[in-house]
Amino acid sequence: MRRDNAQGLASFFPETVWQGKKPARTREFASDPFSPSWVEYHSKHELVLDWHVQNQREAGVQYPFVFDPYPDSGSTYFYVRLIFGHEYFYWTGENVTPFKDADTICVCGEQLAYWTGWAHGVGSQRIHRVCPKCGRDFDTSEKTCEMLDGWTGEPAPLLGGLTFRFALVVDCHKHWPHEEEEGRRFHLRPEFLDLWRKFIDVPFEQVVTCD
Repeated sequence: MRRDNAQGLASFFPETVWQGKKPARTREFASDPFSPSWVEYHSKHELVLDWHVQNQREAGVQYPFVFDPYPDSGSTYFYVRLIFGHEYFYWTGENVTPFKDADTICVCGEQLAYWTGWAHGVGSQRIHRVCPKCGRDFDTSEKTCEMLDGWTGEPAPLLGGLTFRFALVVDCHKHWPHEEEEGRRFHLRPEFLDLWRKFIDVPFEQVVTCD
């Protein structure tokens, strides 16, 4: 991958949380492979790895979606992001609703959802996976929010909401089909998903957001 058309960024979020902005370190990382121990060390709290492709053809990479909706645009772009966290990341969006407030309260009465301040490239809300008051584990997979169809607005239940401790995000930003027929066919390439199955080998769920 040519570095003038693709940029890699690593963001490290220390354990300390401020009331205003959360301290973070962001830097370009080398193209050399990094080890599992490097990831484990830097993701003790939160770690975000970004690969931004400004021009897919010049970068010499395949487009991760099944087709390019604007092949004559001259600059097909996207980014890939890996997110690791100690707590649950808690995302909402234009078509993903939040949980009810009562759904994120521990049995001891402690509210487990909180805002963590500024964080590069990811939403700022989190949910404690262990209650800081009583020490009980909290499982977001038992909670449900609504996900709205991006074309019709029809709601559907989304078990677990958009919460996670590890995620792979592929974002085409505004390079998205504007017609419903094309939009419903716009999915990640099977070859791309095969890489997940080969190298990560854990079950996954695809969630499409319209932010």
